[in-house]
Amino acid sequence: MTVKDIDITNSSKVIEVTEDTEYRAIYVGSKETSVVSQLRIIHKLPNLKSRIHIKSIVFDNAKFDLECILQIDKGAYATDTYLKIDCLVVGDNAYARAIPSLEIKESDVKGGHGATIGYIDQNQLNYLYSKGLDKDISENLIIEAFIRNV
Repeated sequence: MTVKDIDITNSSKVIEVTEDTEYRAIYVGSKETSVVSQLRIIHKLPNLKSRIHIKSIVFDNAKFDLECILQIDKGAYATDTYLKIDCLVVGDNAYARAIPSLEIKESDVKGGHGATIGYIDQNQLNYLYSKGLDKDISENLIIEAFIRNV
C-alpha cells in the first residue's frame, strides 16, 4: 500500500484513488489561523483499498473546519475504504468541526467513516502531574501520542 500525504489547507481538493493507498494529513493551528476546507476522495476503479487518516490539533483561537466525502462511483466494485478524522482542541477558544460522509453509487463495496473531537483529558494530565511533570511537558506528551500513528 502506497502512503501519501495530503494538504488539507486547500479550500477545495479532489483526490482520485488509482492504487491501494493510505492517505494521511496533520493540521496544527495556533493563534488566529483558520482552515475551512472540503475534501473529496473519489474511487472510480474496482478492487482498490484506501485508508484516510486526518488529525488536527487547534490551539488558542485557531479554527479547523473540514468536510470530507468518500465517493465510490459506479464500476468501483470491491472497493474497501475508510476515513477517520480526529481533532484535538487545546484551549477554550479553539474550534474544530469535522464532517465525514459517504457517497456510494456501486454495490459490493466496503466503506466507512468516523470522526472524533475532544479535549486533553484531565485524568491523563493528573497522572502525568503525579509523576512530577509540569503542565507544558504533560500537554506536549499527550499531543505527541495523539499524532503518533499518523
